[in-house]
Amino acid sequence: MIKLIQDIFHKMGLIVKLVRPENNKWLQNRDLKYVLDIGANTGQYANLVHEILPNAKIISFEPIKGCFDDLVKNTKNINVKAVNCALGDVNEQQEINISAHTPSSSLLKMADLHTEVFVGTDYVKKETITVKRLDNVFPELGIEGKFMVKVDVQGFEDRVIKGGLETLKKADCVLIETSFEELYKDQLLFDGIYQLLTGIGYVFEGNYTQTFNKEDGRILYAESFFVNTAKN
Repeated sequence: MIKLIQDIFHKMGLIVKLVRPENNKWLQNRDLKYVLDIGANTGQYANLVHEILPNAKIISFEPIKGCFDDLVKNTKNINVKAVNCALGDVNEQQEINISAHTPSSSLLKMADLHTEVFVGTDYVKKETITVKRLDNVFPELGIEGKFMVKVDVQGFEDRVIKGGLETLKKADCVLIETSFEELYKDQLLFDGIYQLLTGIGYVFEGNYTQTFNKEDGRILYAESFFVNTAKN
């Protein structure tokens, strides 16, 4: 039944990430006080992680104005601070490509494989947004205590890491989308993300979810979990 539902949404051009049925005590036991939700879209992950960590404060970053407005509305009843910017390795204004399916929007160009596999996600317009480095933003957040960083930025993950190396060294763990094939042009794939994070003291502890090519079943991308060994 779950596979059927996923296939139906894929045909509609929608990418569906399903919550696993297992309990999340492994995450609750980390005693996290904050979650940095980088690439928040309209608040899907913020609401999910609030169910798992109801006492954690969530700081959600979303650059697209329409998505940001929806994020604010969709998280008004939970402990979320919404920030209207993207995170990367520079502090400047850039143009983001907005997809017909907004979670697929990216500062990078979309690769052919993406449009072939996820029909209906083509870019439809551009918008000028603010990009900031995490290391520049972090001191303003007032974070005291253990925190997790979640990164879901459609191929821009390495730029987030490079602009936030000092912040990531302070984090307890990272949940980050990693691709095994190029879905966005010039993106760094899993091996590159792995090397960046292990280079500052993280260890890879597995994939929380994986998304498959519905045509042949090969793995396209995953939500990968890394733990900071220097903080544990």
